[in-house]
Amino acid sequence: MNGWFRVERLRALAALAALTALAGCAETSVPAFGTANPRGSADDGDLWNLAPAAADTVAEVDLAAMRASPWTRAMTESGLSGQREESLRAYGYDPFTDGDRLLAFAIEAGGPTSGPGTLNGVPDSPATDSAGRSPAPSSRTVTVVRGRFDAGRVGAAFTASNPGAKSGRWRDSPIWEGGGRAVALVTARTLVSGAPADVRTAIDTAWGIVPDARSGPLGELRRAMAADRDGPASFAAVNLTDTMRARAAGFASFPAGLRRFAARIDLGQDVNLDFTGVADTAADASAAANTIVIAAHMYAEGTMVRLLGLAPVLKSVAAAAEGTRLHGHVTVPAEQRERLADKLLAVMQTLAANARH
Repeated sequence: MNGWFRVERLRALAALAALTALAGCAETSVPAFGTANPRGSADDGDLWNLAPAAADTVAEVDLAAMRASPWTRAMTESGLSGQREESLRAYGYDPFTDGDRLLAFAIEAGGPTSGPGTLNGVPDSPATDSAGRSPAPSSRTVTVVRGRFDAGRVGAAFTASNPGAKSGRWRDSPIWEGGGRAVALVTARTLVSGAPADVRTAIDTAWGIVPDARSGPLGELRRAMAADRDGPASFAAVNLTDTMRARAAGFASFPAGLRRFAARIDLGQDVNLDFTGVADTAADASAAANTIVIAAHMYAEGTMVRLLGLAPVLKSVAAAAEGTRLHGHVTVPAEQRERLADKLLAVMQTLAANARH
């Protein structure tokens, strides 16, 4: 995605690793959609408290579960082609060992954070460039990590990587800015990085000054899949906006009429992936379910998928509609773990290496 920083790609790869390799919290009160709920301090008990309601994509990964699971342990131990060292250099921590939970959210270009067409009161992006052309679709991505951090090391690493970076505070949180990016410790255990205005907005959202994503459509999907209570290894939810569809054109297409989609992965002896979606009509939901199954069967015929041994898994994908909703499931059985592990790790190493360039 345009605008992703190199180390942000590492965090996204951690989430992608769980999803590719394998294909809670207590319930709290949820404010009404679009309403703020000011607090006396930042609340990072649920990392979704830091994702604003304007987020179009929210993905969460239990890094501790990935380290513990035989399905993903090798991936976290590998460092993914030097990404561990790059994160230490740029931000002063290692997400593979220092991080316990990761959340990434994206806001499509033009999407508001604090008001229509603005980012904290400043126009988000020009409607056209100097030649009068509309800018290419893009998104702003923010990463949140809960774990163990040393503020001095974070600040020193960021300043060394961004000459001229300045330190300050936003509310009660230390923040460092430079080179068009920022990193802040929302609390001693929660770090957020991204564009400076988005980092500040994440802090404001943790304080309840900006409405959070729990109250919106993506939060509703999260609750519907019980991902807010029983802590899956990975969960992702997305609004399929026109901007996102345009940006994906050429390498991916989404079923017509499908407006929102979410998936969760649970690591046990087997790996279980469940997904759900919301469509405009019952007919759209049924068509989307059929499209997903057909696409899975088509990808199962691909050379790389066959080499990885994933063809039987993709051919077992099941999906069905229920009113305007669709539901689906796929299982990767435990007996396939050893056969898949080395091949999938090699793929992720390659993806990580490419992301650095």
